[in-house]
Amino acid sequence: MAVRGEEVASAIDSHIREALEKMVGEIRSSVEDVRDAVDQQLKAALQSVQADVNSTSFLPFIQKTLTELQESMEAERPAPAPEPVAAPAAPTAARVKRAIQTIERGKSQVDILNSMLEQSLEFGSRAALLILRGETFSGWKGVGFSAHGGNDEMIKRFNAAPGLISELDHVLRDEKVVKWDGANLATRFGVAAPQTAILVPMVIKDKVAAAVYVDATQEDESKFDSTSIELLVFTTGLLVDTLAIRKKSPSPSLSDEATEAGTAVPAPQPPRPTPPPPAAPAAPAPPPRVVDTPPETGTVAISAAQMRELMAKPTPGFNIPAAEEFAAPAPAPAPQPRPAPVAPPTPPPPPPAAPPMPDEGRPSTQFIPPAGITPRGLAAGPKDEEQKKHDEARRFARLLVSEIKLYNETKVDAGRKNKDLYERLKEDIDRSRQMYDERVPDEVRKSSNYFYDELVRILADGQADALGL
Repeated sequence: MAVRGEEVASAIDSHIREALEKMVGEIRSSVEDVRDAVDQQLKAALQSVQADVNSTSFLPFIQKTLTELQESMEAERPAPAPEPVAAPAAPTAARVKRAIQTIERGKSQVDILNSMLEQSLEFGSRAALLILRGETFSGWKGVGFSAHGGNDEMIKRFNAAPGLISELDHVLRDEKVVKWDGANLATRFGVAAPQTAILVPMVIKDKVAAAVYVDATQEDESKFDSTSIELLVFTTGLLVDTLAIRKKSPSPSLSDEATEAGTAVPAPQPPRPTPPPPAAPAAPAPPPRVVDTPPETGTVAISAAQMRELMAKPTPGFNIPAAEEFAAPAPAPAPQPRPAPVAPPTPPPPPPAAPPMPDEGRPSTQFIPPAGITPRGLAAGPKDEEQKKHDEARRFARLLVSEIKLYNETKVDAGRKNKDLYERLKEDIDRSRQMYDERVPDEVRKSSNYFYDELVRILADGQADALGL
């Protein structure tokens, strides 16, 4: 019996196990079916939503919204004020003409060079004049540097020996214009590097006497005009070269700006004086004695080497006008007056008194031609040879003293204040005096002292005590 019970229990246990396994298998199969169905439904839903999204475009709505917003802003915005119409820029040719007119008004070489530097700022930011002494370029003056981060006085302390600045060597060696970035030269001037720069050689007496530096910063790059700068430097060289012989200044070739339809505005005429009542004809009085004093003219600065070449030439280097230029026109025949009582003849004026002797026993610088010489302008005869010698001596003295002032402006200003010009410029004055003595004949130096006269007039500004002699 015991054995029979164990078999029954084992059979029941096997039957239960099979039923449970069958039930678990059916549950698993149902779960898989449900999962597959859910996945299919989700995929179908996603595909439907994606199709709806693709079929819907938001661009029209966005554009419509932006249009409405813009219309509302424009309706609320006040009407803009009319923009001022900018005046048209003056043509380059007109600007160059005005600059040349300003430069030409200079009465001396210093005035001309100063005007040239100032007018160069119309076509750049900064400008400097570098004078050539031997083979070394030395700063003479600068403009525009103080207004662009530097100091104009720094230019006067600049010196460049050969090999220091390759662009300056190129100007001296090849005698051509140099255009580059200007960084190496601007650094020695104590300013930041410009955007562009130019070096133009200035030719005087057929030799390169100086170089003009002009640059442009980033703010002024639009107005930089290298062609106009070259024209200004070329014209300045010609004006300095011909200053001593020019007669018409300003030149009639450069018309004034005040013109309309090509017709120049005439200059105002002074009122005509009321003619005096007619008087009885008198015997013509003899013409007064005229002292031949040439008009004051400008000066030209040349180097010592050029001066020696000038002195070595057999003919004078000065353009002395011929006597025919000073000949008076033939007087028109006077109408015959009706008979009238003849007034007693007017006595001739007394001869001019002898000029006073200058201080320190120096002879007068005024030259009076000898008796019997016809004054200039009263006859058309040849000019007196002695008068020519005095004219040349006066011009030569003016050239020498002007050169001293040109190269030593700082010392000249200090010497005038301290009244010791000769002590500060002794070497230059003595050397120029020696050149004057070698060039001027003895008979002219014995009767005049033109060199001292020009020292007082040009260096000492008319104050003889400023020389400190």
